[in-house]
Order: sequence, then structure tokens, then C-alpha cells
Amino acid sequence: MNFLNTSLNSTRDLIPRIKTMHWLLLCLGFSSTAIKADDAFTGTLWRGATYTAIAGLAYTNAFKSDHFNLSVGALDRHDAVQLEFNFRYHLGESMDIFSQTKITPFLDVGYASWQELLNGIDMANRGNAFNLTPGVRFNFPRRFFVIDFIDARVGVSLIAPSFFENRKGERLDFGGHFSFNEELALGGYFTDQKNWEWQLAVHHYSNHNIYNYNASIDFIKLRIGYNY
Repeated sequence: MNFLNTSLNSTRDLIPRIKTMHWLLLCLGFSSTAIKADDAFTGTLWRGATYTAIAGLAYTNAFKSDHFNLSVGALDRHDAVQLEFNFRYHLGESMDIFSQTKITPFLDVGYASWQELLNGIDMANRGNAFNLTPGVRFNFPRRFFVIDFIDARVGVSLIAPSFFENRKGERLDFGGHFSFNEELALGGYFTDQKNWEWQLAVHHYSNHNIYNYNASIDFIKLRIGYNY
């Protein structure tokens, strides 16, 4: 019960910051959707502004998050690469669940952009995802010399546009702008201070058949994170 009360109080404290951050990420993302999909030069300018703003917010920790991470993911089946930014907030204290294993709840607020791999990345806009994703981290004694934890996340996303299309005309129709997203990751800390960490993750977007079309899209990702 104390754990539940602590989580509820933490969530109430986070709501104003999360609302402000999500609106900012939405504005940054939709600014990039305003360009033509085949305009590489303009796309580079808009993307550069978006990435610079997010990098500045991460460096200054303007939203008082507990953690920031950057990930790059791809899967050759759909010829797309994803660049994702996440601000993470802890929702309560860690709890022991097994011998030497702790569970920590968190909430990720993030923005992801999708580019096309075919014939090289041209920085023209192909897609955006705005993610609100709660999850848990399982910390345990180091395994295989490098693995310190497992993260599991499940949440909701707003995707714009509601499809992904490459230059060959191949099209993934997501059915609508709303989507669920799920991710499983394993990772480790670079130092004993646990400031910097790495993760290898599998990320899945799908509307779970709430629309007539449900192409879904997946990414295998490498992530670097920093704990403030």
C-alpha cells in the first residue's frame, strides 16, 4: 500500500511537467510533418531544428526527468530506421521481488522519427511517433559480464502520418493515427556509478486490430541512456 501511495503521489507531481513536455514534443514533431516528404533539403533543416531543441532540453534537463535516452533502430523488412528520444520519470521506489532482484516502475515520454534506408538516409520526413509508455525495470546482479537489467514497456502512441511509404512505392498502412507500442530490452551500466547505460531492444508498434488495417512496424534498437 505504501508503494502504491508513493507511486500515485509521484504521478500527480509529474502530470504538469509531462503535459508541458508532450505538447512541446508534439509541436516539434508536427513542424517536421509540415514539409513535403521528398524535400530532402527542407527536411534536413526541420529535422536539425527538432533534434537540436531536444538535445538542448536533455542537456539542461529542463523537465526535471530522472533519465534521458537516445536510440537508433532499424529492420530491413520495411526499409525504415527510427531515431527515438525519451525522457524517463521514476514512478516510485524500487521494490525487492526476488533474491537480489529489484523492480522499479517508470514512465517514458518520447518522440520518434522514421527515415527511409533505401538509397541512403535523405532526412526527408517519413513518419513521427509520439509515445507515452509506462514500464518497469528489473535490476539484478550482473550477468554475462555486461547485463545488469531488463526493461519492459507498454504504452500508447500517436503516429503521423498513418502510413509508412518508401521510394519503391511499398506502403505500410497503420489504419489510423492511434497505436499501441511495446518494447523489451536488456542492458547494462558502463560504470559502477550507473550514470551511463546501454540497451538492446525490440520495439513493436501495432493498433491491435482496432482499425480495418494493421500493418504494424518493428525495430531492433541500440540505446544509450544517461541517469541524472
